[in-house]
Amino acid sequence: MIKECSTKYFGKYSYDEKNIISFENGLFGFEQEKEFLLIQLDPNNEDVLCLQSLKNKDTAFFTVNPFAFLEEYQPTLTSTELQTIEAANIGELLIYVICSMTDDIRSSTANLKCPIAVNPKSNKALQIMLDNPEYQMRHSFAALGQKEEENS
Repeated sequence: MIKECSTKYFGKYSYDEKNIISFENGLFGFEQEKEFLLIQLDPNNEDVLCLQSLKNKDTAFFTVNPFAFLEEYQPTLTSTELQTIEAANIGELLIYVICSMTDDIRSSTANLKCPIAVNPKSNKALQIMLDNPEYQMRHSFAALGQKEEENS
């Protein structure tokens, strides 16, 4: 069924109910927000999206596919976390990280510590906290660019 919602960045937005992403526990700091849409900013780029709450139009986050800029990123989920979103393994999931964007991409940051895992089959999702000191909540894109240059 096609519905319409108000969004922070796109005004009125039409969507199919089957595209609703459900977070049983919400997001960290936004536990009351349970239903979201993943909206592509550019129809030709599936790596950069907006995670828009259906409950509150002002709750929206820029998200990116972390593997697009950090191939060696290795999030892990426990068996309980996988069960929560009805997945057998991490290979079945889409992984996104929330970003804080600025006009200058070098000063923008990505939260690599707390990725979002989405099961595209069940549309269930959760945000997890990784126990890896290499991943920070405010990992700068400038630092990521330097790391890629070093690895080239």
